[in-house]
Amino acid sequence: MYDLHVHTNLSIGEDPVQNVAEMAKRLGIKGIGIARYYSGTAIGELPGVEGIDLINCVIIKPSNVNELAELSRKARNKAEILMVHGGNYEINRAACENSMIDVLCHPELGRRDSGLDHVCARAAADNEVALEINFREILESYRRHRTYVLSSMMKNIKLASKYGANIVTASGAVSRWGLRSGRELASITNLLGLNLGDAIATSSTIPEEMITKNRNKLANKEWLGVKIVDDRDDKA
Repeated sequence: MYDLHVHTNLSIGEDPVQNVAEMAKRLGIKGIGIARYYSGTAIGELPGVEGIDLINCVIIKPSNVNELAELSRKARNKAEILMVHGGNYEINRAACENSMIDVLCHPELGRRDSGLDHVCARAAADNEVALEINFREILESYRRHRTYVLSSMMKNIKLASKYGANIVTASGAVSRWGLRSGRELASITNLLGLNLGDAIATSSTIPEEMITKNRNKLANKEWLGVKIVDDRDDKA
């Protein structure tokens, strides 16, 4: 089981990577995505922790569509999983239309609708952009706002299912106490309308295949026309 969206004190989280990783191991999680925001500056290497796979997940938070395109080009070869901070419809749609993006996070964030429509869902399927179900958005909402969040997630699951877009379920945790086991995450997506087998895949086979594919591409140092250039090449 995998959780691709976890924050530590390297970004907006409370705990160091080691503490989060130890909790994840106790929950039976095979790999966690250590999420860090990218604004054009360098991103350091992740520490190694025995017994768990730490995935370098980079989140871009663009203010407009042009910035999304620019940041995705710059960040793509720095990330094993490249995510977009969703919520704004124009950003959501542009992310779904960008094949360099792996995951659109919480498209419903801060909205009273789902943040997606059939155009976005079809584009996400065509470009292999997964749509995220973020548990923290449910956990930290209440009363009427929680109703909006749940109904929006249900709509996005229906759209993804109709048009064949992938879904990933993640904790969005900002502390080790916010982590959930893979089956707990899958149960949320199942309750929101996805059949059990497909719900389990959202925190197992779908993220695992995404990680494997991207690591293979990064190992070859090429990505959809983006080539990683060694520093020594610049000095030649």
